[in-house]
Formats: sequence, structure tokens, C-alpha cells
Amino acid sequence: MAAPHIKTAIPKQRHQIGSFVATVLGDIDSDDPQEYRYIMAIVEEGKQQPDLYVTAEKNPDARNAEERYRLRVIMGNEEKILAPSDEWSDIEKFSLAGLGIIAKLMRLEDEEPRRLM
Repeated sequence: MAAPHIKTAIPKQRHQIGSFVATVLGDIDSDDPQEYRYIMAIVEEGKQQPDLYVTAEKNPDARNAEERYRLRVIMGNEEKILAPSDEWSDIEKFSLAGLGIIAKLMRLEDEEPRRLM
């Protein structure tokens, strides 16, 4: 899978971590087969296109109410699906998890994320 195909979305939060800006989108309209709850798009300062996406999407394999959503990390042509949880439907928990993923993948563990919006 490549980057999410977003037709329309509303920015809900924006965070700065190191030289990256992470924007959390909600109310997403997409023609992808996934049903997105949130998409975090991570863009390095000075660039136009995101380097990385973290998505919270409906889990088609959910066996119970605690697994309704799953996280997906998309970087270039690589992707990884992480453990499902209903927590990913909460924007604050999703944002915290996404910022942790960014810090680890971009080696920014020493950086303190700052909320901009």
C-alpha cells in the first residue's frame, strides 16, 4: 500500500517534534478500502510531501469491541499493522501513540513534542 488517498479531511491537531510537523486529520473521505478514523501525516520542515503516515482505521478482523481499530504505519512503500485496540478511536490516545512511533522511527526520542494546534 502507498500513502492514503485522501479526498477531504479536517485538521484536528498539529504537533512539532524535532524538524517534523505531525498533523492529525479527522472526518476523512477517502476512496481507499480502509475506513479511516484518523490519519497522522508527518512532514519534515521545508518539504511538501509527508515522509510517514500513522493511521487509525477500522479493523476488519475485530473479534470483539476492544479491537475495533488498528494502527497502520506507512513509510514509503513499507507498511506495518500494529496491535488492534479500541483506544485508537480516541484522538488523544491516537496522537500520543503516533508521536511515539515518529520519535522511534525518526530517532527523535530526545525531542519533546510540542502541540501547535
